[in-house]
Amino acid sequence: MPAPPVPDRAVGVWPVVTVFFGLGFVSANWASRIPAIAAPLHLRPQQLGLDLLGPAVGAVAAMPVTAWVLGRLRPREVVGAAFVPLTVSLPFITVVRRPWQLFVVLLVWGIAVGVVDVGMNVEAVAVGQRLERRIMSRFHAGYSLGGLAGAGAGAASAAAGISARTQISVLSAAALLAGLLACRRFAPPTPLVGESGHPGGRREPTASRQADRRRLRPSWALAALSAMAFASFLAEGAANDWSALYLHSSLGASSALAALGYTCFAVAMALGRLSGDHLTGRWGPGRLVRASAAAGAAGFGGALLVGRPVAAMVGLLLLGAGLSTVVPNVFSRAAADGPAGPSLAVVTLCGYGGMLAGPAAIGALAGVTGLPTALGVVAGLCAVVAVLAGALDDRPSVTAVRPESRAAERP
Repeated sequence: MPAPPVPDRAVGVWPVVTVFFGLGFVSANWASRIPAIAAPLHLRPQQLGLDLLGPAVGAVAAMPVTAWVLGRLRPREVVGAAFVPLTVSLPFITVVRRPWQLFVVLLVWGIAVGVVDVGMNVEAVAVGQRLERRIMSRFHAGYSLGGLAGAGAGAASAAAGISARTQISVLSAAALLAGLLACRRFAPPTPLVGESGHPGGRREPTASRQADRRRLRPSWALAALSAMAFASFLAEGAANDWSALYLHSSLGASSALAALGYTCFAVAMALGRLSGDHLTGRWGPGRLVRASAAAGAAGFGGALLVGRPVAAMVGLLLLGAGLSTVVPNVFSRAAADGPAGPSLAVVTLCGYGGMLAGPAAIGALAGVTGLPTALGVVAGLCAVVAVLAGALDDRPSVTAVRPESRAAERP
């Protein structure tokens, strides 16, 4: 007789979804008020661009350390501790008086983002293993929906005349409370039965902590997954940073219509992630990502060739749908049968590297070739993801070797 299904509540699904939602919410909440934050500082575009590198620099710096910490502490402790600076630091961006001060605040915030990002994905992998079913895409849908909610809250606050300081302070406090409560409800890892074979015997470390103590051995598959994360994050960042400018400046769309460009992308990504687990189960991760990334490449590339606002909207929809399941499946494969903390940190680090390099690279290329041609890089990156998608169906992407096993192999 098959075992009854384990309820989501028993393995901590919704607390982890809440953390994903919270990170997306606070990120979009302050980003939606960037004009109001930058105006008192009289920042030129170049200065603002440098300040906005702070979050990515902080996240990239934090991730290797986070991997080490997760080998010694549980995700609920790591994520809970990082959620405090993640939310408490944000109101300070509304009181800074110098560009370097804004960079420092965003750098601190980015460090917290890096810690939370790796920790919540490690916990998400553990929850999926307890449920014995695909669930990673649902978690990342939570992040996308949080981003839509945060952007909507920012737009509504601006329309109502609420100051950026009040909005960010109040909503950050609410996110802090929700995040801390969610972390407290992360399901504890299931202990293993001791060597004596009964609960009264000596207990080994929990399965998740045993996995994190295993050593990471680089492989071609891990390199392919890292490249896919780099390409996906860069393409997503490009859609965020350049879609409105492309529609308005290059295609002559109105400001209102241009603002809808990223909304089309974000909605398509959220819907794709909500259905991603089901589609991955039916098609398999490699086949799904190959088809969706190829559709994103063809759709967005075709829209650039057509050069019309309506075509651009359709292209952004296809791009969002095409990228929606890439990161959840890449993260799941990176953590499969390996040390989840280190392997996820490597892949996430490469992803944030793409986010860090993307705006500057596309901006520099646009200065030489024009923005429409520069955005062709995004279509090319989707094609690269489609080519590398076979790594998702390969053997586990990392080889985990326990230190005691290596010792036993020595003569």
